[in-house]
Amino acid sequence: MKAVSSEHIIHCIQDIHVKELVKRLNWSVTIRWYYIAFSSLLIVFVYFLAQDHAVSFHFEFLIIANVFLFCCNLLYQYQLRYSYDKCLGTLDLRYYLILQIITDYLALTLVVYTLGSIETPIILMIIPNTILATLFFTPRQSLIIAIFGLLMVISPLILEYFQLIPVISIFNHSLSTSFKNIVLASPTLLSGYIFILFTCVIFCWYLLCSITSRLIKNELELERSYQDMIRLDKEKTHATLRSTHELKAPLAAIKNYVYTMNAGYAGDINDKVLKIINRIGKRCDYLLNNVTDIIKLGNLKSYIVFDAKLEEGPEKEPVNKNYKQFYPINIKQYISEFILNYKTLSHEKNLTIKLNKQFSDKDSKHKNHDYTIMANDENLQLIFINLLTNAVNYSHQNGLIEIDISKKQSNQKQLICVSIRDHGIGIDKQQINNIFEEHFRTNNAAQFYEGGTGLGLSIVKVCSQILNAKIQVESTLNEGTTCTICFNMCKSGDSSHE
Repeated sequence: MKAVSSEHIIHCIQDIHVKELVKRLNWSVTIRWYYIAFSSLLIVFVYFLAQDHAVSFHFEFLIIANVFLFCCNLLYQYQLRYSYDKCLGTLDLRYYLILQIITDYLALTLVVYTLGSIETPIILMIIPNTILATLFFTPRQSLIIAIFGLLMVISPLILEYFQLIPVISIFNHSLSTSFKNIVLASPTLLSGYIFILFTCVIFCWYLLCSITSRLIKNELELERSYQDMIRLDKEKTHATLRSTHELKAPLAAIKNYVYTMNAGYAGDINDKVLKIINRIGKRCDYLLNNVTDIIKLGNLKSYIVFDAKLEEGPEKEPVNKNYKQFYPINIKQYISEFILNYKTLSHEKNLTIKLNKQFSDKDSKHKNHDYTIMANDENLQLIFINLLTNAVNYSHQNGLIEIDISKKQSNQKQLICVSIRDHGIGIDKQQINNIFEEHFRTNNAAQFYEGGTGLGLSIVKVCSQILNAKIQVESTLNEGTTCTICFNMCKSGDSSHE
C-alpha cells in the first residue's frame, strides 16, 4: 500500500459550544434510558398494586408509551453514535433535539392522560425538556417550545373537560367525589390549575434561561481565548521556523569553512588554533542539530490538531485511527530492521543492543497481524531514532540497551508496546514530569552529555500523538530509564492490506 504523508491529517473541528451540546444530547439519551428502566419497573409495581383494587391503570397505554420511547431512544443513540463522523453543527443538533422533545412530549401526553392528568405529579416531567430547550435554543425559541410542550401535556385534561375523550381516574371511587371531577366541573378551578402550572413552568424557564445565557457566554469567551491561544502558537511556530531556516544556511557555511581549515586546505595551523577551530566545529554541529530538531518539531506541530477534546471520538476510539495516511506495519519486523540499520549508533561506546522477543519465530508467518499497527514510517523513524539515541547518549561505556515488544490489554483494546531500557544515568523523579517540554534537560543529563538539544522527547511526544500512541517514561536516578510506547493493535481487516 502506498505511503501517504502525515501532512494530510484532517479532523472534524467543532467549537467548544457545539461539543458541549453534543455532550448534553448524549446526556439526554442516557437519562432517557434511566427513565425507561424506571418506568418499566414502575409499571410492574403498580400492576401488582392494582390487584388490590386500590388503583386502576390502563397498562396498555403505559406499555405503548414505554415501547415508543424505547424505539425512539435507540434511533437517537444511533444518530449520536456517529455524530462525530458527521461533524454536526448547531443546526443539526437542534434538529435532533426537536425530534427528541416532540417524541418525549407525545409519550408524556399519553402517560399523563393514563395517570389521571392532575392526580399525579407526572406532568412535571416537562421540566427536563425545558432545560434542554434553554441549552440549545434562543430564549424566545425555548419559551415557545416550553409553552408548546405544556399545551400538549394539558391537552388531555382540556379534552376531558369538553368530554371529547373519556375521563380517566387512577382511583377506584366514584368520579362524582374525586378531586379531578371537582376540577373538571368548575371552569374557575380548571383555569386556576392551568394558570398555576403555566406560572411554574415559565418561572423555571426564566431561571434556566438566566443560568444558560451565562454559561453560553462563558463558553464563547473560552472559545475565543482558546482560538487566540492556537493562533499565537501557530504564529510562534512559523516565526521559529523562519528564524531557524535563516540560521541554517550560515551555520552550514561556517561548518564547511571549519572543516576546510581543519583539513589543511588553508595552510598550516598551529595546535592552539586547531583546538579552537575544533571547538568551533563542535559548536556548529550542536547548533545545526538544534536547528534541525526545531524545524522537525515545528513541521510536526504545524499539522497536528491543537484540541485535546478531539483526541477521541464518541466511542472512545482514536479519531485518526483509520485515516489514509496510515498503513499496516508489522512492528516486530520493523524494530528488528531498525536495530540493524542503526546499530552503528552504539559502536562509539561499545554498547550492546539486545532485542528481548516476547514472541515465537515459528508463529511469525501466520500471526503477523498480531503485531501489526496502523502507522507510517516517517513518524516511527522519528520516535525510535530519538528514543534509541537518548538511550545511547545517556548510557555508560560498555553498557546494555534492551528492547522489549509485548502485548497489553487496556480499556478493552489490544495494545502493542515497545520498551527501550538503558542502564545509564537515569532521571530524577522530581524532574521526570518535565522531560517532554521543549529544550528541557536535567542537570545530570547536561553534565553527562553536552550535545543534547532537549527536543528529542518533544518530537517523540508529538509523533506519538499523531499515531494515537501513548508514551510512558520510568526512571531511577543512576540506575537507568525505560521508555515505553504503546500502539493500538491493527484489526485483522486492516492488516489484510499489508
